[in-house]
Amino acid sequence: MRMKRITALALAGCLTASMLTACGNANSTSGAASGSASAATTETAEVPADAGLHNLSDGVLDIGTTIKWDSLTPLRSQVGNNAPWAYQVYETLAFLNYDKEYKPQVAKSWSAQDDGLTFDVEIYDYVTDSAGNNITANDIVWMINLSKEAGLKPCFSKVESATATGDYTLQIKMTQDMVGAFEAILTNTFVVSQAAYEASGDEFATQIVSTAPYVITEFTPGSTMTIEKRDDYWQDPELVDPSYAANVDKITYHVITEASQAGIALETGELDGFMTLDANTANQFVGNPDFTMIDTPYINGYQMFFSGDPSRAIESDVNLRQAICYAIDCEGLITGVFAGYGTKMHDSAANTAVGYLEKWAEEDYYPYDPEKAKELLAQSNYNGEELVLLAGSNSTSQRLTQMIQGYLAQVGINVTLNLADQALLTSIRLDGSQYDMFINTVGGDWRADHWSTRYDMNAYATGDACARHDEVLAEMLYSTWTKEGYTEENIDAVHAYIRDNMYGFGMVQPNNIDIWRSEIGLTEPIRTNKGSVNWAASVYNA
Repeated sequence: MRMKRITALALAGCLTASMLTACGNANSTSGAASGSASAATTETAEVPADAGLHNLSDGVLDIGTTIKWDSLTPLRSQVGNNAPWAYQVYETLAFLNYDKEYKPQVAKSWSAQDDGLTFDVEIYDYVTDSAGNNITANDIVWMINLSKEAGLKPCFSKVESATATGDYTLQIKMTQDMVGAFEAILTNTFVVSQAAYEASGDEFATQIVSTAPYVITEFTPGSTMTIEKRDDYWQDPELVDPSYAANVDKITYHVITEASQAGIALETGELDGFMTLDANTANQFVGNPDFTMIDTPYINGYQMFFSGDPSRAIESDVNLRQAICYAIDCEGLITGVFAGYGTKMHDSAANTAVGYLEKWAEEDYYPYDPEKAKELLAQSNYNGEELVLLAGSNSTSQRLTQMIQGYLAQVGINVTLNLADQALLTSIRLDGSQYDMFINTVGGDWRADHWSTRYDMNAYATGDACARHDEVLAEMLYSTWTKEGYTEENIDAVHAYIRDNMYGFGMVQPNNIDIWRSEIGLTEPIRTNKGSVNWAASVYNA
C-alpha cells in the first residue's frame, strides 16, 4: 500500500497577514502558528495508551538513513541537521512541528518587547538532564554564546546578547528586526548543562548528557547509533506534545549510503524502516503489502550554488553561470535521479518555505535550452578550462552530478567532480576557492531564513555561504526581512536579483520518501517539520 500526504504549511507563522500579502504555497493552508514570537503557551497533550508497544521480535526498532554524524557535539552546522535522531538526543527551547507551529519544549513561554528586538524567555524550573543536573537560565545563555562564538549556524550571528534575568528567565536581544530570527534561536539552541559539557573531556563528541527523553547507549561515528528511553525524563507526560512523544523504548539507527544496500536491508528484515529512501530503490516496494510508504514534498531542494570567491573565474562571469543553468535538463534529473518523485524548482529555495510566491511557477526560470546555453557560453569568458563541481558522496549525489556533468559536456563545458565525504564537505563548503559549483540541499522555514543561510555576506568569516561579498544584495536582504519589509514586492525583488545574477539555481525539489515494514504495526506516523517520519513519536499498535 502506498500512502501520500501533502505538506500543510501555516502561512502566517509569526507574521500577520498585513506583513506578507499575496504570499503562499501551492500546498499550503492558512492559519496562525501557535507559539509565535509575540507569545507562547503550553498545551496539554494526551499520551497514547499504547505508547512503547510494537510488534518487534528483538524489541529494537531498526531504522536506516543516509545521514551521518561523525561527532555528537552540540555545536553543529546546518549539515545533517535533519538526522532522524536529532529530535531524540537533543532538546531545544522550542520546536517547529509538521504544521509549522512553534511548540514550547524546555522554554515554558516567551514574549516580545515593543522594540521587536528584545525577547523574554522563561524555562521550566524543573528541567534536568540524564545525569541529574538542573538546567537554569545560565546554561541557556552559555550555550547561545558558545554557539555564537562557534559561528557554525548563521542564526546565532543575529544575537546581540543573551542575559540571565533570573534563575529560570533570560532575555535575548537580536541585532536586527528579522522575521523568524528569534524563532531560529528557539529551535537551534541545544539545551545542555554547562557543567556536564565542560566535565565531559571531549565536549560531547562521543557521548551526550542532555535533557532529551532518550540517552545514547551506543555510538559508532558515521555508522550506528542506539538510543534508549529514559525512565527519569523531566517533563510531565501530560505536557509533552504528541509530535515529540517518546513512544519507542529502543531505536538503532543505521547509516546506509548505498541505495541498493538499503533496499536489501529492508527486504531481509535487517531494517524495520528507512528515512528518505532513494526514489529508485523505493519504486521496487510500490504495491507490496509488506511495506508502507509515504512521500511528501521535501523542504530542501537540490540547488546549485556558484562560487563567489574572486579566485574562481566563474565569480565574475554571469553569462557562464546562466549558460550552465540553461544546459541542465531538470525534468531529466527528476526522471533519471529521482524516479519521477519531484518537481522542477522556480527559485533557489523550495516552495515549502513561507514567503514563496505562486506566480514564480509561471516564470521562464531557466528552462532546458542547450542552444541558449551555447549562445551565453559564447558571450562568456570561458575557454574550455575544467570547472569543479563539489557535492556529497552518497548515491543520489553521484547520479545527480554525473548527469549534470553530461549535460554540461554537451554544450562544451568541462566539469570535474569532487564528491566529498561529509567531514570534508563540512570543512570546505564555505570556502568558495575550493569549487566553481556546489550542489547542496538547503531549506529554511522562512524564505528569509534561507537567504540568511546562503546569501548574507556577513554570515560567515568568508562572506556568504559561497564566499561572496555582494553589498547590494545584502542591503536588499536586510531591508526585506524586517517585519515591515517582508512584503510580496520586496520578496519578489530579492528572488529576481538572485535569479538574474544566478547565485543559486533551484533544480529539483524531490519528494521525501519514508518506508517501513507493515508488520511493525505503525498506525499513526508523526511527522517532523521537515516532513520525515519521527519514528520515536509515531504511534504503534499493541
